[in-house]
Amino acid sequence: MTTHETGRLALAVLARGATLGTVPATRVAMRVAVIGGGASGLAAAWLLDQAHHVTLFEQRAALGGHVRTVGGNVPCPALAPGLRLDAGVIEFDRRTFTAFHAWMRALAVPCPTLVGGGSTSLLLADGRHLHAPVAIAMQRGGALEDAADTLRLIPTALRRRRFLAQTRAASSAALERVSVERFLSDDDFSTWMRSLLMYAYSMHYEQVAGIAAAMAVPMLRDFLERCEWTHMPDGVSTYVDRVRDSLRGQVVLDARVTGVSRTLASVSVERSGAGVERFDAVVIAVPPHRVLALLRDASEEEREWFGDYAGGEITTVLHTDTGPYERRAVKGFTEFDLFAFAQGGHGYNAYLNRLAGLSCAAPPHYSLAFDMGAEIDPSTVVHRQQHDVARYSAEALEKRASLLAANGARRTYWAGAYLGDGLHEGAVRSAMAVSERLGGRTLSAPATADHPR
Repeated sequence: MTTHETGRLALAVLARGATLGTVPATRVAMRVAVIGGGASGLAAAWLLDQAHHVTLFEQRAALGGHVRTVGGNVPCPALAPGLRLDAGVIEFDRRTFTAFHAWMRALAVPCPTLVGGGSTSLLLADGRHLHAPVAIAMQRGGALEDAADTLRLIPTALRRRRFLAQTRAASSAALERVSVERFLSDDDFSTWMRSLLMYAYSMHYEQVAGIAAAMAVPMLRDFLERCEWTHMPDGVSTYVDRVRDSLRGQVVLDARVTGVSRTLASVSVERSGAGVERFDAVVIAVPPHRVLALLRDASEEEREWFGDYAGGEITTVLHTDTGPYERRAVKGFTEFDLFAFAQGGHGYNAYLNRLAGLSCAAPPHYSLAFDMGAEIDPSTVVHRQQHDVARYSAEALEKRASLLAANGARRTYWAGAYLGDGLHEGAVRSAMAVSERLGGRTLSAPATADHPR
């Protein structure tokens, strides 16, 4: 089988849930362990819950993974009672996150369209400001200034067309073998795209060059097309709460899973201080760089699949400082304000007031910052939040097709955003694939270019 054919098989596996060497789909209720309470683990547990006896293990004291709503699933005494602000995942594109929005409809979680959603500006180290079309009006500069801002976008717009043409011409196999740098260069457009990848995948700017094109390019193409961004005014943890409250199975928080072992007949899950429990199947929904530490009996294939993943912790900062804008004479805040610093380095600041349904006309102006260094006045910091993130290198992702083709072997199923687009949509679709194979619930999600059915 060629690499291209293997990639096509992987997409079909993820879309339809077909697997090789798995526990046969059955209506007989099984005991299923789901390890990991992030988006993919929550989706897998919810989809399987009506068909099987599900136990969801989460190592933290709260469910959600990268969903961190301060004042919601993350307590914060410094925040006014009743106020919820997201310090992790913040918004979703209705056009491409079709499975995610189908899940939200099933959960009856409102996802209204966000006015000004997806707006972005690039504030360059040489003092130039580039505002995407939807962000120009937010600068409140008048007709002449709006026209000047539009003219400044012409070189970037031309480079955008070239990027879209180049990446559409690249085969799936070609994307699997290279990093995103293959399609970027030393220009304003490329700086913008790297900064957006820094935001989307929560990694430092200098690490972006290593992201696999197979992961990054489809996400960038989606962002560069027409998007319809949605949000949850009460915080993204709203859906986490809804899932938790609806599960019939057991949810175990502060669960220190120290080992997973598999036999032909069962799966053993060992926890610190709790001994060993046996299940009929396990869904492992932890970050890919954490997988091998869980497996007591990892096969050679599993070591191949996960051995090249790396990761680490990053910190986001929730604050009320508008100084980074005032020092640059920028009048409007967008959802993705990307900064290049004269002293070197890059960071982002995501404006939260619109997302939370708060006034944008007067302070406090709440933002979520990453790698903004000395730009943020420490006295304005409301909360600091750590995240454990994976790095999606070409070396790691080139083995993804093989993993998907064998998903379910040894009574072990894999779920996670890394099996798709690296975002919430990939997480939900990976859970759908597991659920369809094990006879759980399904979601009616239209196909998209990057998520075929």
